[in-house]
Amino acid sequence: MRPAESTRVTLLLRLRDRSDSLGWEEFHERYGELLYRYARARGASHEDAEDIVQEVEMYVFKAMDNFVYDARKGRFRGYLRSAVVHAMGRRASKEARQVPALDPQTFDFVAAAAESSADDRWEREWRHHRLRWAMRAVAGEFEEATLKAFQLHALNGLSVEDTAEKLGLSKGSVYQAKSRVLRRIKAELESLDPDTDV
Repeated sequence: MRPAESTRVTLLLRLRDRSDSLGWEEFHERYGELLYRYARARGASHEDAEDIVQEVEMYVFKAMDNFVYDARKGRFRGYLRSAVVHAMGRRASKEARQVPALDPQTFDFVAAAAESSADDRWEREWRHHRLRWAMRAVAGEFEEATLKAFQLHALNGLSVEDTAEKLGLSKGSVYQAKSRVLRRIKAELESLDPDTDV
C-alpha cells in the first residue's frame, strides 16, 4: 500500500470510531470543499450545496459501520461523486427523498469510476481540489513573493514578463519560483494526496 493510500485508509478507518470528532473534522477539511464546489458546478444554490455536503458526510458516517477497505473495488473518489449526485437527485424529487444511502458494501465502484471519469466537471473539481490541498500543505515553506509568482504565472497564466514586472522580480526568479513550488506540490501530492490518484 502506498503512503497516500495508507493515509486515506487510516482516516477512513478512524471514522468508524464515532467519538473521533477530530477524524470527522479532518474528513470535512479534506473533502467538504470539493463536495460543495461540485454541487455548485452542477447548479445547486449555496444553501443547497451546503446541505448536500452535510448529507454526503452523513452517508459516509452511516456507511462507516460496515466499512472494509478493499482496493479492488475501486476508488473512494467515485463513491464521493456518486454520493453527491444521489443527494442532488433526492433534493430534486420529493418522492425519492427516502432512497437509502449508498452502502459501500453493495456500491458498484467500477461503474462509478467509469461514470466519474466521463464527468468533466467532477474531474476538473477533483484536479483543483488536489492542487488546493497541496498548495495549502506547502505554502508555509515559501516566501510570499515566491508563492505569488507561482500563482500569477503557473495558475493564472500571466506571462513570465508580466509576472516579473508586476512583482518586481527578474524573469529568472519567476521561472525558479514556478519550478520550486511545482516540485514541492508534486511531492506533496505523492505523499499526502487525499486519494490514491497521482
